Amino acid sequence: MIIVYAGSQVDEPDREVPRLPASAEAELMVRLRGLIQSLKPSLVVGALAAGADILFARAALAEDTPVRAVLPFGCDDFRRTSVESRGEPWTGHYDRILGNSKVEVVQGNQIVEDSAEAFIAHNLTILDNASITAEATGERVWVITVRPTPTSDSPSVTDDLVNRAEDRGYLTIDLSPARQQISAFVVMPYGRKRDAGTGRITDCDPPFHKVYRPLLEDVDVEWTRADLETDSGIIHSGMLASLANSDLALVDLATTNFNVGYELGVRHVFAAHSTILLNPYVQGRPRKAPPFDINLIRVHSFARDEDLSDQQAEDAIRKLKPVIAQAITHRTIDSPAHDWFEIDHIDRPFAQRSAIPGAVVLAGEARRRTSDVIRSSDAASMRAEATWLETAPGISEAVRRALRVELAIALLDEASYPEARTLLDLARPTMDDPLHRLWLQKTVMAYRRLGERETDPHVRRTLWRTAQNLLVEAEQAGYADSETYGIWGGLIKRQLQDEEISDDPAVANSLFQEMAEKYRAGFELDPQFYTGVNLVMALRLGNRDRDDSFREELNEAITVTRFLTRLALVNDRTNYWTLVTQAELSLHEALENLGEIDTAAQQFAESARYGRPDQISSTRFQLQFLASHGAPADAINRLTRILDQAG
Repeated sequence: MIIVYAGSQVDEPDREVPRLPASAEAELMVRLRGLIQSLKPSLVVGALAAGADILFARAALAEDTPVRAVLPFGCDDFRRTSVESRGEPWTGHYDRILGNSKVEVVQGNQIVEDSAEAFIAHNLTILDNASITAEATGERVWVITVRPTPTSDSPSVTDDLVNRAEDRGYLTIDLSPARQQISAFVVMPYGRKRDAGTGRITDCDPPFHKVYRPLLEDVDVEWTRADLETDSGIIHSGMLASLANSDLALVDLATTNFNVGYELGVRHVFAAHSTILLNPYVQGRPRKAPPFDINLIRVHSFARDEDLSDQQAEDAIRKLKPVIAQAITHRTIDSPAHDWFEIDHIDRPFAQRSAIPGAVVLAGEARRRTSDVIRSSDAASMRAEATWLETAPGISEAVRRALRVELAIALLDEASYPEARTLLDLARPTMDDPLHRLWLQKTVMAYRRLGERETDPHVRRTLWRTAQNLLVEAEQAGYADSETYGIWGGLIKRQLQDEEISDDPAVANSLFQEMAEKYRAGFELDPQFYTGVNLVMALRLGNRDRDDSFREELNEAITVTRFLTRLALVNDRTNYWTLVTQAELSLHEALENLGEIDTAAQQFAESARYGRPDQISSTRFQLQFLASHGAPADAINRLTRILDQAG
């Protein structure tokens, strides 16, 4: 996907009727970053005027997305005509963007003219530039703009671009600088879930990222989605409040999820209208009707592949835009409960009981704040929230501890490992706390990641020793599961990359033996292809005698892991980890039997088609690890080149 961006310039200080006030900047940045995170464009294309243009370019760069700045004339002339009148911080932003290595600048040869006519003419240049690239790469072009509600009597430069884009058939997503005073709640499963009715596994996240989020931003509502949250004891009440009081609810019925069914029932009791039922279906799988309880309520379906394509997302958005507009502007009853019972006299919003202790109210507010900063995916905001949390009055230690863990997990995702480690160290729960298992596993990952980044060998070993002690604690606490042992085996793998350790054959062999024991324990407790392929790797590299006992164990691990991989591929033919596990198994078999790696090479190439950069980077590490422990350099180099070409 290529995104063309445009929008209003930031208001002059004395502007009477606001168009894009400077006060809207912070919220717009969060919204734009969120859209870029979800849509993952390969490139964004637009100009760099003070206001929406610069905000969008900054948001894209913050998400490591390439920017092509298409200017009508030279950079200095554009700065003078479209940036300098707004002063700082806009001139500083402009200069820094031009100096960023991920920004390609295209300077046009139009006559230098600060007029609406000149910039309207430039709209064609921007659209043509994106169109030519999209045709060459086979991508779709979407247009995202920031502008107030257009008026027919005085169309703006941005209005002209939107009209021209729609004439070309491009999808347009339109953000207003100020949201409507309307709230929305998204009810859906998240992550990879098994459908209770069919037994098939579905990745539930793509419809949210590529359909629901753009739709909700397009109608400018305040939205939230209750998911991926640690149970701090106050989420349930927040979910009830959102279900009861949100003006709009989107309910995704994929995978016949029990939690979604419960939340839909609550919503129908509290809200008479504006509940939209959605049923994305995977093409190539048998279509099933919604559960009989709601089969008589209108359900809006749209098609998707395993990996929702940009074209499918476009089609779904076009189909659902009028549905959401209708739900917002009309109050047609869509709740069976309100259709049946005389309960229209109950008015929203529903208020909490006055007897609820103040501490619960404060905890709810803290939870809301934490959810907002986590949703922003901005590490600086998360660090600021963690600082506030230290001294926030009236919050119980149990809530403070749970929110520290939530913030730490989010910081781990943003690679802010030192801050995550600090929060996790502060949060340390007791063994009888429901958070203890999650806290242990995330703390181990924080120390492991810190060790991977550390250049001082002594400090690195100290960090990894701490992680190992925590894993011993996890085992003693009864958390002897596949995930714990998988993390443990991964830690030993990193330790084997330490030059001083790998130079001592006795120490290295001991670590390989320990690694095999951990992966074996996890594999036997909970057979998963991830622990299986790593067990195969540990067995092969452990310098054991190739006797009957070794071959029996190795063949058994390969056979079971290959079966689990094939089973997973039945559910999802495009899952990267499943495909790359299949490829690595073929590689191990070829290397063990001194055969050719052609089959493995084909499978690595196939898996790379579906891999994200971070996933492919992890596979490169695995291949480098194999090379450093005896795998033929020519074979590993060939496979690495295949991954490089995909990346």
